Amino acid sequence: MSNPNSLCDEVLSQIRPLIESAVSDVRIRALEDSTLAVIRDRNVAATTLDTLVERAELSVNMLVPHSPDALPVADTALRGLAARRPGGARVQILAAPEVAADQRLARLGGLTERVEVRLAADVRHAAVVVDGQVALVRSPGAVTAGAEASVVRAPGVVKALDDIMMTAWHRAAPLVKYQQLQEYLSGDCGARILHLLGDGCTDEAAARELDMSVRTYRRRVADIMRLLGARSRFQAGVHASSMGLLQP
Repeated sequence: MSNPNSLCDEVLSQIRPLIESAVSDVRIRALEDSTLAVIRDRNVAATTLDTLVERAELSVNMLVPHSPDALPVADTALRGLAARRPGGARVQILAAPEVAADQRLARLGGLTERVEVRLAADVRHAAVVVDGQVALVRSPGAVTAGAEASVVRAPGVVKALDDIMMTAWHRAAPLVKYQQLQEYLSGDCGARILHLLGDGCTDEAAARELDMSVRTYRRRVADIMRLLGARSRFQAGVHASSMGLLQP
């Protein structure tokens, strides 16, 4: 896997040839046993997600992109799981930075003690992996024309998607920490310091650019590194980029 930050883009490329050889019109009853099934109706896709998530025994790993229906659909599915199996499956939600301020995301994080929300850049498609055995990927039209979603049970493809999601998960910031970082970087030159670090500016040049003393600049850099959990300035840049904190 060449680029973990692309998340499920790489897996979509693996799914595409499978879909192209599949039967074009798959009914919902066929989703139970199919290695791969294409769903062409949005409501059927949402209902299938609800069913898969509610049946989770061990884990639900979910990608929530910045799109109009991503949070409402995820909310419905996870509330169904919480009602059926409170405190059961572990739920890990990896969301796009653009939805960090949405209160619905915070409410999902408080649904049960076993739900955790993190933020990462490049979450572009909605997807879920349940118990490491079945995946649903929502990427309307990206894989095959007219498709709303694909349900995958092919072990190699499901594992590939789960591995990519978990790689991104371990680099991502918990929601509360991300919000703290955003607040810190939004004021008093925080974002500019992060960009100057990324540009490789010397402390002296950066301090002049920001009209502050070198000592103050270094203290601010140390604060940012601490908040990012970084041991070096380079690592701080990597962490900030993977969290979607470095805006152009």
